[in-house]
This record gives sequence, C-alpha cells and structure tokens, in this order.
Amino acid sequence: MPVSLLPASTNKYDRQLRLWGASGQESLALSHALLIGSSSSCGTELLKNLVLPGLGGFTVIDTGVYPKEGEYSNSTMTIPSSNFFAPPPSSSTEGKSKAEVISKTLNELNPEVVGGYHVPSCSISEFITNKVEGASTPQTSLTEFIKQNSNLMYPLSSSPTATGATGTILIIGNDLSSSDFLSLSKISLSLSLPCLLVRTYGLIGSLRLQSSTSEFTILQPRPENFKWDLRLNSTSLNPSTFPELAEYFDKKMQGKEDMDVQQHSHIPYPCILSKAVREWQASKGKMSSSFDEKAEFKELIKKESRNYNDELNYQEAVEKAYTAYAKEVGVPGEVRDLFEREGVKVLTPTSSIFNILLNSLMTYLEKNNDLPPLNGSIPDMTSDTDGYVELQKIYQERSLNDLKGFTEIVEEKLKVFGREGGIPDATVATFVKNVPYLTVVPSKSYYDEMTEPLSEEDKEALMEQIWDPYEAFEHSPFLWWIGLKACEGYWMEVGNWPGKNYEKGAEAKKAEVDKLTSMMLALFQKYGVDVADMEAEDEPSVSKPIIAKIAEEMCRFNGAEMHNVGSVLGGVASQEAIKVITGQYVPINNTYIFNGIAGCAGVLRG
Repeated sequence: MPVSLLPASTNKYDRQLRLWGASGQESLALSHALLIGSSSSCGTELLKNLVLPGLGGFTVIDTGVYPKEGEYSNSTMTIPSSNFFAPPPSSSTEGKSKAEVISKTLNELNPEVVGGYHVPSCSISEFITNKVEGASTPQTSLTEFIKQNSNLMYPLSSSPTATGATGTILIIGNDLSSSDFLSLSKISLSLSLPCLLVRTYGLIGSLRLQSSTSEFTILQPRPENFKWDLRLNSTSLNPSTFPELAEYFDKKMQGKEDMDVQQHSHIPYPCILSKAVREWQASKGKMSSSFDEKAEFKELIKKESRNYNDELNYQEAVEKAYTAYAKEVGVPGEVRDLFEREGVKVLTPTSSIFNILLNSLMTYLEKNNDLPPLNGSIPDMTSDTDGYVELQKIYQERSLNDLKGFTEIVEEKLKVFGREGGIPDATVATFVKNVPYLTVVPSKSYYDEMTEPLSEEDKEALMEQIWDPYEAFEHSPFLWWIGLKACEGYWMEVGNWPGKNYEKGAEAKKAEVDKLTSMMLALFQKYGVDVADMEAEDEPSVSKPIIAKIAEEMCRFNGAEMHNVGSVLGGVASQEAIKVITGQYVPINNTYIFNGIAGCAGVLRG
C-alpha cells in the first residue's frame, strides 16, 4: 500500500530526506528486515540504524532465553557489555526470549516502526534448513515463515507505487555458522530476496552483501562527480538543436556594450561561453584539444570582461570554459556497454523494467542525434534572479519535453506485450535524469562463491586486491579475511573457535596456532596466492611469518565479540541495507572487511 509522509514525519526525517528523497523514504517505509540471530551486537546495531530512519518493520528471530537475574549462559546469552540492546538479566526478563526483549528495546527507538519477534521451536540451523532431527511434529522453516507472514510484515509492497518506490524483505544473518550462511544465501536466492551476512570476531568484522538476483541495478547512483548537462557546445554551433536556449543566449548578450556595471557583471556564464565559442568558430574554426588553444580560448573570455578581477560571472566562465568546447555529457561508454547485456536488444513479455528502459534509451538516441534526454538541472551561478529563473525554466521545459518523448517510446514498447502502464512515470523520470550514471553491480551469491570452483579470473581479481588498501602490509584486509575464513573452517571441523585451549599452556596454544596457520595456508593455495617462506625485506609479500602472526591473533580473539566493532560494522551494514532498499547510491560488490586493529577496511570484489 502507498505510504504518504505526514508533515510530522517529514519534519522528523528531514535530514535523511535530503539524502534519498521522498521515494527513498517511501521504499524504506515499505520494507521489512528479518534479523536471524541476535547474540552479537552487530545485528542489533544494524537494525537500530534502520529503525531510527523509519524502516517499515522488522522481525528478530532467535532461540535464546533469558536466565535468572545474575546468571548467564554463553550458549543462549552474551554478556551485557557486548550487546547494548540485550539488557542484563533481571526479574522482568527472566524466562523471556531474547528475541522478544531485543525487539521491544529496538521498538522504543521509533514507535512508527512495527517490530516483532519469532522463537523457533528448534535450533536456528534447523529452522533455516528445515532439517529437524527426530521431530514428531511438523516444524515451520524459515522459507515457510517468510511465505506465511509476508502479508503481516507491514507495510511490505513488492510492486512499484506511484512514486516508483518498492518495498522488500531484507534477510540478515548475524554471526551464524558458515553452513547457516550458505543455507541463508541459497534460500534468499530461491525467494528472490536480498540478504546481508555479517560477522564480528574480536577486532575483525566482515559483511557479505547479496542481491535478490545476479546483480544490483542502480537507477539513482547519486555520483560524487555530477556533470551538468548544459548543451553549450551543440547549441552554440547549431542553434536549431536547442532554439529556446540559443535565443536566450542572444538576448542576454544583446547590447552588451551599453550595459551598466550591474547588468554586465550578472550575465550568466553560459551566455558568455556561447558567444566565445561562436566567435572562435567564426575566426579559427573547430577548437583542437591542445593546451595552447584552450589557454587562448580562456584569454578570449577574459578580454570580453570589463574588469576581470571584479566580475565573478567572467571568472566562472573561465573556470567552466571546458564545458563549451568539450563533448556534451551524452552517454558514457560504461553505460553503452549495458546495451550489450542479454535481453536488452530483443525484448520479451517478461523483460525486466531495467532492460525495457535501456532498450528505449537506444531507440531515443537513434532519434535524437545520439544525445540522451536532458537532465534539466543547472548549477548555481552569478546572475540576477530573473535571468537565472528564466534560464532554469528553459532547461526544465526542454527536460520535460524530452521526458515526454522518452515516455512515449517506453509505452510503445510496453504496448507490444500488453503491459501498458507497467512502469511508473516516476521510475521513467528517475531513469531519464540519471542516464549518464546508470550503474550495474554484479552480485555473485555467497552459496555459489563457496561451492563453485574458483576461476582463474576470480583468482586474478583477488590477487589485485591483496595490497588494497596498502599501509602496513600485515594489516591488509584481505589477509585478515583469510584468517576469518580459516576460523570458520576451524569451527566446522572442531566445534569451537580457535583459542579455546589458550590458557592450558604453551603446547596447547602452539597446537591451535599451528592448526589455524595450516588452514590459512590451504586457503591461500586455494585462492592462488604464493606464500613465501620468509618476509621479504625489500617489498611486501604473503609469507609464513605474517600468516603465523595473524593466526596467533585470531586464536587470541577466540570468537570474542566487542560492541565497538559490532557498532562500526552494524553502521556500515545498515548503509548497504539502505542502498539496497532505496535503490540509490552504489552498494559494495561482494565483501567488506573491517580491521579494527589498524582501523582500516577494504572491499573484496566478486
């Protein structure tokens, strides 16, 4: 169901609305987070950062039960210092499920969010996999739970609203076993739901992001380096391509010599640049890309000013001179590469919205001299108010006209398959405004990553990331990721985290470190990384001494969970969750590793 933002909510969420807008906020309010496992703080910190900005709802799934006041059982409860949202046992919590207590605590942060909990009658592993040993009665599995309760996960909406917003169920696996992570990954794919797999281990944390499909398609990447599409070059050289803008340029430059100081210093810089381009074209022809000609062009602009040091508009024109002779923003190569995607050039009745829009863009470019629909936005500039508003109106009207033309193409393609109106106008408008920045992030599932043989291409990609970021080589996130994977393997084989016998003397300590070291060496071999016998003095390399140091530190952690690390990782994970939910900003590709020892992090791309 559509969610409208009341004035009170608009004020409450004012700051974040500036980040992801009304459609992003609506998508957030239409979505539901499913946290599986709440023992560590990372998962609850993640939920906290979704509840505060107005997530639609959440469900905490856990089997832990609160003991009597003053008692702790490490099998079902963590110490209170490691999870702020799981208060210490007291008379009021005795016998209650941890999921219930945590759900209530989180709900206090934002009463508008619908919080709930579920306590499986079997273990978490059995709940996820639906494999309950010796069960005499049918058990509800995770898959069945989601299907049975999807309508209760208010206010979930999987189809776009009028604003183009959609909701989803985000599955979050928090500090579960590797086998449970594998099962969650597989289930998420089967249900076409995104999932986050998070783990904290001492001062190390990892986040694995997985799409509901094989990729994330981002219509609103919100790039840091936004390029203004002002069509200065094409309009100046060929006024017929944008006659309204060309007429405005001529009008603003008319009678320039008779203008007073105020008028002359408030001519918008696009007008100044357009005149300079035409003068250059008339006297010297097409401008080359040489540095000397570009410098000469800037001098031409300066000479047109009356007092360059006092006229900010002419300074802006010199600063933005490249926009006059450079190629229009257009459609960059990386976006054109998307045209080669499977299913783009030939549409079918089941084509995705993204592929239909890409196909429509190809048609639009063919009809419009290879120029995309105009964005319509213009930057701030030195100008009088009337002149700026008039210029803004010209760009906006052209943008609306281009959008109308593009929408007609989209509807023609939808009509072929009887899908008229199948794409909300707001979605089409968002696509059009972001054509130069459309982004697709591949998303290999965790299940495929762990069960399929590693390709040579994957090995090469990993090798490139060993030194990224590089400060102190032994703190490279990649190395600690290998250490974390080895610890997971250790748990699967032994049944506990390495370091359990650390206090039993030097021999027991050495045995655990040696075993973990050998497991790390095996992983390096699997990923095609050569391991040197000794550390190189002249350049960094993966060596046995470095691996042994990491193994010793991982054993020292012994699976300890620290709230500060969980808080950092929960913050990062919640950002990625919001990217996935809103469809805005570019999410990570594959795995994020946080090294709390050195305070650095890295992304291991899939």
